[in-house]
Amino acid sequence: MLKKIRSQRLQAGLSLTVSQVPALLWAWTPMAVVAFGISACAVSSVQPLTVPLSYKASSKQTAFARSYACNAIAQVKATDARTDKALGTRVHESKPLKAEVSASGDAGSWVEDGVQRYLTKTGIQIQGNGPTLHITLDSLHTTESIWHRSSYEARIGLTAVLQSPAGKPCWQDNFEATSGDYGYSGSIDTYQGMLNGALDAATLRLAESKGFQDALCHCGN
Repeated sequence: MLKKIRSQRLQAGLSLTVSQVPALLWAWTPMAVVAFGISACAVSSVQPLTVPLSYKASSKQTAFARSYACNAIAQVKATDARTDKALGTRVHESKPLKAEVSASGDAGSWVEDGVQRYLTKTGIQIQGNGPTLHITLDSLHTTESIWHRSSYEARIGLTAVLQSPAGKPCWQDNFEATSGDYGYSGSIDTYQGMLNGALDAATLRLAESKGFQDALCHCGN
């Protein structure tokens, strides 16, 4: 009798254990899939990149028309004064992987195009007479922090000088701005959007500068 009871308990224990197996497998399978997916998506190499400088208005820094007391300049001229032409670095967050980022194209032309197009949208008129706005690109740097995706940041530094038609400087100031983004690693489109966003943000600060707005009215001669 005692043996029969022990046998029944053993069978019940085995039955309970076997019934739990599908549930355990069901619970383990999604975790295994997730772990495999994370491992499969991890970036395992970091390669150098070259980013073409091409201006396109950023959706993050929309230009709105403003009310300027004086709103005419003859032209925008920009020069690249950077001694280090390297654009930035790509760095993996958990591995000793690093690569350089460079830019192709004329940085001065990129700045000139971007500043002029942005200011025009705010209400500045580019015409044949009036003061000339000289822009100097002092710094331009990017960072990309890589894991499964990438965090991006761009920093830009500009010097703006408003010069009368006679060649006399009427006003000068410095403007810095940043722009960031998050997305797929090594995306040229993301780099370009971020760089244009930083340029637009710096130009917005210029347009909002009271010194610049006041100089527009007394720098025309």
